Amino acid sequence: MKKIFSSFAALMLISSAAQALEIDASSVKVHFTGYKMAKKVAVPGFINNAEFNFTKTSGSIKEILEGTSANLDFANVFTKDKIRDKNIKRTFIAKLDNSKISAKLISIDGDENEGKAKASITFNNVTKEVPMTYVVKDNKLIVKGAINMGSDFNLTNSYIALSSDKQISSLHGKKTYEEVEIYFDVDVK
Repeated sequence: MKKIFSSFAALMLISSAAQALEIDASSVKVHFTGYKMAKKVAVPGFINNAEFNFTKTSGSIKEILEGTSANLDFANVFTKDKIRDKNIKRTFIAKLDNSKISAKLISIDGDENEGKAKASITFNNVTKEVPMTYVVKDNKLIVKGAINMGSDFNLTNSYIALSSDKQISSLHGKKTYEEVEIYFDVDVK
């Protein structure tokens, strides 16, 4: 009986160690993807200088993600195109009441590879719950969601300023989509 119990305890220890995940919190990056043109061409970008506070850096997905918070400023937008960055700042960001963003993951539901999450996000002085998903893939933990620039977070004026600007409108083929994908990723060790 002692031998069976010892074998069972060793198996449980190995099993729990196999399910533990470890992240490199210093590697976290915040991304967004907007869309333009009739063909819905992706326009990727980053938000630099985001400050993340992970609940834990190792353990189960739920232990790592649930309660994780972030503070960032959309004014720190970076798309690898100086003209695009300037256009976003002079139109969209200029019409915001507040460019600062705070977010917190309030629930996680899934397994150690993928699942759903819910975030409480405050942007432009409006707080909303945003459904998200997560996946562990290619040595990254990726958490994604989407917002609508036309209706979410009182962004209508900013969206109108961006999409109706003559210069931007011509660069976008007169089509700027309201949906924007938001996500962060962090390296898995």
